[in-house]
Amino acid sequence: MLFGSKDKDKTAAAESDVKDTTKPTGSILAGEGSRSPTVANGTPDKKTRVLPDANGTVPPASEQGSTRPAVVDDDNDDGYEDIDEEDEDRAVAHPNGSSGWLPATDLPGKGESSAGRRSSVFRNASRRSNRPGSRTRSLNRAGSVGYAASTTSSVARRSLYTNSDGRVVNGSAFISGAGTTGPDAAAIPDDSLHRRRTSASAALSPKQNKKIEKKEAAGVKNLSRVIKQESRVEKKALNVIIQELADLQRMQKEAVKREAKAHAAHVKAVTAHHKAEEEYIAARVKYETTLAEMNAFGEALELARENARQTTEAMQEKSQEVDALRTMYGVDEREREVKLTSIAPKKTSWFH
Repeated sequence: MLFGSKDKDKTAAAESDVKDTTKPTGSILAGEGSRSPTVANGTPDKKTRVLPDANGTVPPASEQGSTRPAVVDDDNDDGYEDIDEEDEDRAVAHPNGSSGWLPATDLPGKGESSAGRRSSVFRNASRRSNRPGSRTRSLNRAGSVGYAASTTSSVARRSLYTNSDGRVVNGSAFISGAGTTGPDAAAIPDDSLHRRRTSASAALSPKQNKKIEKKEAAGVKNLSRVIKQESRVEKKALNVIIQELADLQRMQKEAVKREAKAHAAHVKAVTAHHKAEEEYIAARVKYETTLAEMNAFGEALELARENARQTTEAMQEKSQEVDALRTMYGVDEREREVKLTSIAPKKTSWFH
């Protein structure tokens, strides 16, 4: 809040009085002997200031005690803060009077409610609304209520065209028409407005009606200028869309070229694969033939080896049998000769 030029000297004097009374005599608060003075809110080194009235005049110090000041609630670091409810109960009067001191808030009675105590300190709503946080919350509320509804309605009618599948055709800013013309840009007046216009025109003089019509004509001229300007903007937008289509066609041409090149490479690869597959089949046939022949001769070799081994084992068995029979035959011949010798009669001489 800016003070008027006439009251700068008064406000400067009031601030100088506050600085001069930083060391008051006597006890300010019970139980605190040598502390910094506590004004209104019981917090040391804090200041409150009295706002001027509607005429921009700051009341003198002698009258400030009898009036209820408007305390500015600033969250910035300017040294000022508003008076809290708890601090109001701790505020005491200066022992030397109110001269040179900023007035404290009116102390409420015992039976007064908290709402009454809070009403003794006026908080400037306009100052609070100018804070960044308040503006942000206001914008958020506005965006969550009105703007969201308008956005939703505009999205719902974002296009007047549908494709063959029934889906909405989305587009640029002018897909639903111009902003100054068309059914969406026209406001449908209520019947009462026509009656009010007629009655108001009847109450005015012809000169006044002509003056108003002249102003309306000037507004129509400005509106016509805006409509023509939008026509040029829409033409530029159409050129932009056509240029985008041309860019897409160029991209399509390059994509078709790449597709043809990729197709040629694919055909070449398929041909080479077929050729290699045929060579692989022929080599596989030759391989399987030689493998079968090798396996057959291997089996024949194993069979011949098995036959030779079995024959050798049979020869070994027969050799053992022959050796046994030869030994037995020698034994039998000797025993037989012994037997024959024992049973043969003894021969005598010719003389006997």
